Amino acid sequence: MADLLDFDWINSLGQLYTSQYSGTGTWWPVYDIEVQTGLLRIDVCGKLQIMHIDDVMKFKDDGGTEYSCDDFYCDGERAMSTPNKGESK
Repeated sequence: MADLLDFDWINSLGQLYTSQYSGTGTWWPVYDIEVQTGLLRIDVCGKLQIMHIDDVMKFKDDGGTEYSCDDFYCDGERAMSTPNKGESK
């Protein structure tokens, strides 16, 4: 199964991601992201809750930079505009 999300790019970001969801102004810590399926676990008051990346409005890294969930996809606009991305080796 091919990865849905861009593993290398996600790992290159600053750590301590937080995520924000529709209808809330709250940022929830992201525990981990599964790149093949797009599932992620967030820490909700000490309990892990499974979500899908499509549920996320925005991500934020430890430097305060915000990212759209579309940025995380292998076939997203950001990935396609990255040099050498999508080319055969």
